[in-house]
Amino acid sequence: MSTAVDVFGPLFLSYRQNDGSEIVAELAWLLRAAGIPVWRDKDDLPPGDTANRLSEAIDGGLSGATFVITEDIVNSAIVRSIEAPKLIDLHRDDPRFQLLIANDIAKDTGSPDYTAPDRLLGRVKDDLKGVDQSATSAEELLALTQKALTHRMVQHRAAVEANGVFELTIQTRNVGQVYDRTGAQLDIRVRRSNHEKLPDSAGLEDLRRTLGLLPDAITSTGARKVRVGGGAHLSVAFALGIALPSSRIGQLEVIDQRSDVWASGPEAAVPTPPTLHFDVTEHPTVPGDRPRVAVYVDLLSTQSDAAFERYLDERGETLNAHGVIRSPQRGLLDPANAGAVASEVAGLIRQLSGAHSNASVDLLLAVPFGLAVLIGRLSNTLRVRLFEWDDTDNPADNSVDVRPRYVACLEARAGSPAGPITSVSLQSCTG
Repeated sequence: MSTAVDVFGPLFLSYRQNDGSEIVAELAWLLRAAGIPVWRDKDDLPPGDTANRLSEAIDGGLSGATFVITEDIVNSAIVRSIEAPKLIDLHRDDPRFQLLIANDIAKDTGSPDYTAPDRLLGRVKDDLKGVDQSATSAEELLALTQKALTHRMVQHRAAVEANGVFELTIQTRNVGQVYDRTGAQLDIRVRRSNHEKLPDSAGLEDLRRTLGLLPDAITSTGARKVRVGGGAHLSVAFALGIALPSSRIGQLEVIDQRSDVWASGPEAAVPTPPTLHFDVTEHPTVPGDRPRVAVYVDLLSTQSDAAFERYLDERGETLNAHGVIRSPQRGLLDPANAGAVASEVAGLIRQLSGAHSNASVDLLLAVPFGLAVLIGRLSNTLRVRLFEWDDTDNPADNSVDVRPRYVACLEARAGSPAGPITSVSLQSCTG
């Protein structure tokens, strides 16, 4: 077998920049959002002779590759003479190496021209005739991503079975490069925002499309425990937790940036007596749509309510009630108590929603990353709109209010057929 195959390595994207860049950009971010590291020349090609650097990248260890077939690829000497021969040989010699094709060439009938890859790449022996081909529509690129994810999990099953642990990392603030991978089963990466505090709206949309693939991917490996590392905006952390419910993933622990372990409890429950303070304010009945309540979870060491107060000033009339969850003693949370704290928080949120006819919940989190994941994991049955804290100047805000604000980013619901993120609320922003 070839030594250039590494089941923990990236998926190589081979394409022609002239007419394939837009397709590859969409595909690359879908793959990254699904947790699959990607090698793409625009992001990962180091300085030096292009042909040599490409050969080194391919020989350095890949899990698979995707040819993005466009009309102008016929004019790419690099793809035809360097990438295609090496990648096809890896596919032929080692069954662990996955080769896929995103085919942008269509017949008059509109269906993909399955003969185009061999013809345009100058393959005289029909090397690619039996390779799995997808079209390049948004739906087909997502289907290709799912195929890549399924294959990767098959290759990782033995490693997971060895100790029962599925390793997963997530980052929403890193640059999308092949070097940002950890050796985990999946490294979820989304587009980095130009905004100082808020996530990227297109990155959230990528995650909306792919996060629903995660539970089946994990369970297919036979994992008994999921270990999450990295860091992310709290709305994303919560959504990740929803994708890893206790009903499907037996054990979950989050390793934070200080290497502290935040381990989940089994279910949402409010102890008797409660250990957290939950102050609820009822609002006049709001006619019309589904009832809505808001919950502000403030468990950081320093209290700062200005953004929440602004939220109430701007949105209070749309609420049936709001509640504030705090610890009796302010200070750093002990990660050893994370499971019990997350269980109680989730129980209190469900309690307020249930008291108002299963109201939708606006959730404003001021908690550590690990706790956000664990609360999300226990939030089944809830419809949640998640917000991010922002204290940057907003040119679109014509008011004189200089207080920080909470910005709606995404909506999530456990058990949704389309995945845990049901919609992205955040509008595109540049800083």
